[in-house]
Amino acid sequence: MLSRIVISRNDLFFAFLLTGYLGGVILYDWFDKLGFSYTDELMALFLVLFAGWMAWERRSMKACIPLLIMLGIFLFYTLYSFAIRSNVPRAILMDLVIEMKPFLGFYCTCLVAPRLTQRQKELFAVLALIVGGAMLIIGLTGQIEVVFGHPSRFATAATITAFVYLYCCAWTWRDLLVFMLLLSVGFFSTRSKFYGFWVVALFLIVYLKAGGTVRFNWASILFICSFCLLALWVARDKIILYYVDGMLNSREMWSRPAMMLTAGQILVDDIPFGSGLASFGTFASAEYYSPIYAKYGIDGLYGISRATRFFITDAYYPSLAQFGIVGVGLYVLFWASMLRKGYQGISPERMKGWTIILLSFLFFLIEGIADATFTHNRGLYMLILTALTLNDLTTDHEVAHGEL
Repeated sequence: MLSRIVISRNDLFFAFLLTGYLGGVILYDWFDKLGFSYTDELMALFLVLFAGWMAWERRSMKACIPLLIMLGIFLFYTLYSFAIRSNVPRAILMDLVIEMKPFLGFYCTCLVAPRLTQRQKELFAVLALIVGGAMLIIGLTGQIEVVFGHPSRFATAATITAFVYLYCCAWTWRDLLVFMLLLSVGFFSTRSKFYGFWVVALFLIVYLKAGGTVRFNWASILFICSFCLLALWVARDKIILYYVDGMLNSREMWSRPAMMLTAGQILVDDIPFGSGLASFGTFASAEYYSPIYAKYGIDGLYGISRATRFFITDAYYPSLAQFGIVGVGLYVLFWASMLRKGYQGISPERMKGWTIILLSFLFFLIEGIADATFTHNRGLYMLILTALTLNDLTTDHEVAHGEL
């Protein structure tokens, strides 16, 4: 009976991965044009129900602890937001769903802990190659905005397609070359932040495959910082456009430095828990226009004003001001914990998984500068892939040490 449950669990999750990849990443914007924009919410709901089923079958609370802690944190911030009236109740609840969604995807996947078969991985890799070829044609024919709506979404779709292939393939030079070719499709987006990530991915892949190591010591910290600086240098045109020219020349770009600076001020003013949900830098704070923009005198800026709100969600990091110093610390702890677990028991056989986790961290690190990808549909899917990878590494480590 248990073996049949495990098989059905893996098969069902594999079907979910395929559907989520096609519907929640590649065709998401096409569905959105048709008026259906709840694909990622349905994905998160599926994962919650699936995780609930697994928790019921296992009758073990230990596996649920990380998920329950995360839910407890968001419950606290919800009550806190209602207490300080950060926005209207509808806005707070909307923002709760949006902000919690990526963490739900990650922790529910960790709880379900599916293990794809080699056959399933081969099928998924073939699908990634087909989609990558189709995206190449779209890029060559200049139809990016027709299919994906915006070049940045094309870039993230290309990145996830490459990650899908890397997760499913072997750790060989041939497969890594295919990974980089799939990732290179994103060049058609002409996004500077993508250029930065591509350079970092190339150097990291070559370095780790050639036998290099990234350990938790001062040398590795300097190594990672050097990669980050390299990425910033490659993406310098976009950064200058957003945060330097914006303050000097262009009225349209004033919003970006203003949002960053105001976020810092909020962190100082609202210690330790921030300004509350739906108050700053999020879709809900724009949809139900938050009074905090007037409070800090930025409601008259183009892109932030009530009439032109489209730059409010132009980056992820400003939204962390909603959660205060404590929330920023929790976000850092989330990634630090993931990197630590991914690195645990590192060996040549585990190098592919460690590389995926490290690249996922760097991807979100760069994306957060000029996009809110972390809370979007493609951010959700990237975190699901990261959780799958972490599950594989954790299970292999436990098996190797006789813990299973």
